[in-house]
Amino acid sequence: MARGKFEPNRDDPAPGSLNGRGVLTKQEEAHELTPLQNATVQDVKVVPKAPDSGYGWVIVVASFFCNFIVDGVAYSGSQYIVAWSDAFPDAAKSTVSLTISLLNGVYLLMGPVSSALTNAFGFRVVIFSGALITCMAFIISLFARSITYLILSFGVLGGIGFGLIYSPSILCVCYYFDKKRAMAVGISVCGSGVGAFVFPPLIQMVLDEYGWQGSMLILAGLVLQVCIAGSLMRTLAVDVVEEVKVVGDLERAAVTGDLKGGSRVRSSSGASTKGMDLVSSRKYSSQHGIDIQTLEHGRVTHDIRSGPVKLHSSQPDINDPMMVPGVHRSHEVAAPLERKDVHVQGSLKHLNRQESEQVEVEQFRKDSLTRRQQHAAASGVPPKKGWLPPQLRQALVEMADFRIYGNLVFLIFSLASFLGMIAFYIPFAFVPDHAIRQFGIDKGTSALLISGIGLTNILGRIFWGWLADRPRMDPLVIHNCCIFVVGIVVGFLPLCADYNSLMGICLLFGFFVSPFISLLSIILTSRIGLEQLPSAFGQSQLVRGIASMVGAPIGGALYGAFGDYTVTFWASAVALIAASVIASLILVLSFLTRRRQGSGKIRANAVA
Repeated sequence: MARGKFEPNRDDPAPGSLNGRGVLTKQEEAHELTPLQNATVQDVKVVPKAPDSGYGWVIVVASFFCNFIVDGVAYSGSQYIVAWSDAFPDAAKSTVSLTISLLNGVYLLMGPVSSALTNAFGFRVVIFSGALITCMAFIISLFARSITYLILSFGVLGGIGFGLIYSPSILCVCYYFDKKRAMAVGISVCGSGVGAFVFPPLIQMVLDEYGWQGSMLILAGLVLQVCIAGSLMRTLAVDVVEEVKVVGDLERAAVTGDLKGGSRVRSSSGASTKGMDLVSSRKYSSQHGIDIQTLEHGRVTHDIRSGPVKLHSSQPDINDPMMVPGVHRSHEVAAPLERKDVHVQGSLKHLNRQESEQVEVEQFRKDSLTRRQQHAAASGVPPKKGWLPPQLRQALVEMADFRIYGNLVFLIFSLASFLGMIAFYIPFAFVPDHAIRQFGIDKGTSALLISGIGLTNILGRIFWGWLADRPRMDPLVIHNCCIFVVGIVVGFLPLCADYNSLMGICLLFGFFVSPFISLLSIILTSRIGLEQLPSAFGQSQLVRGIASMVGAPIGGALYGAFGDYTVTFWASAVALIAASVIASLILVLSFLTRRRQGSGKIRANAVA
């Protein structure tokens, strides 16, 4: 929890939080406190306990709806590629497909930014902003007279809005659930599959009835309904009573169990006292309880307390204007990224299953912002204030840390993800047009092929998520095997002799491709570790976003060069198979590391 008063630009606390007056009642103060000795505010994160029930299921429904809208539109790009190709016959297929690929790519690229904005301003503000931006993007797309206009309005601006909706909606579910997180996130992300099932035929009906310009207005109205879901996504809050005392060395040692040299501190009148020190104690209270999270060796230790918790600190921030002797009461909103494991979109048991034989890299040092603050606190010089809010700045620093590429495991996985994501959207973008040209079917029937992908994608997310949670199953092995199978399946797309066989291939594609998206955070957690997860997750979204932007245009260029989609689908199949092979190098690396460690133990025992 960040020290400070309640920030008015944050979301209001969720229903059931302690009284909103920022004060504890006498009955609450009478509760027995649990002191945490020899700990500082920097050592642990004190956050409200995740409810894991009640209002959390409202959050799941709201997140489901957000995923339904965002991915429903994103997976329906093939209908617009056909419509815009007819409306702008002079435009190349690669240029037309760039509009849809930018929508998908930009909303993935916005992941780290939207997460950081959520950390600073709350879920509702960010999701509201995303819905309004997307609505405006679709409305101004109505007046497009060229593909370039649509690339900027529908693709770029629409992608920015979708990015501000998608990441916070998933993050909010992880914020509200710990024990039941796998089930809660699984339900919410099924909205993507339901959207892919419902939207393609629905959009095709709208296109047939009102044209692509009319469909823009209808989409704008649908996206605006996301504001209702966003209004439900409230943050949790904690009541804090902080007591600051000026004490000598012996008194401080008696309170905190620590004896260090005194420092110059500021009294309430602004005067300095040499040889004295500040000792602060903070009492945290929340209705559902307090979760004290400590990060050790890449794992989070949860200490759940049902009553108020008291935390002593012998090294408070001397530059904090609140850090004067006295009692300070506040009602603090828990920033989402304060939860160390909030990026884990699956069962938290994977945190305890992290393999010891993986290639270890040096533990990330604290980011430059924290180091500057610590140096300033030691020297008495106030840190320089930036124009960004501190929570936004720190979240961006963590998620945009390129040092994560020094981790060989992450570097290999990123290369595999890049190749896989280039190929991922190609069937979504071109299968309906391929069916129309190959079998002479109508546009409405061709849209059902994407609906088939969406239907089996729902089943795949549920089944593969369940399988990855089994004790002896490795999520990376599931991911690699499925992507290899998907590569073979995509290779059969141009070989289908009729519509029914093409539908069968699409059903297989939807089922086996689901782990490529749904298991991302679980794989990163089990292979990279929790300490580097914010950087790994942020960079993975950037890599996949860039790949999404170039995949469909490459497929369109291949269509223009060869006159049909055969080479396009085969190139996609090769990229998927290559991605699975490259990702399997992580397993080989793990085996070699384990073997080397075993040899080292044998030699050590022989010497002993």
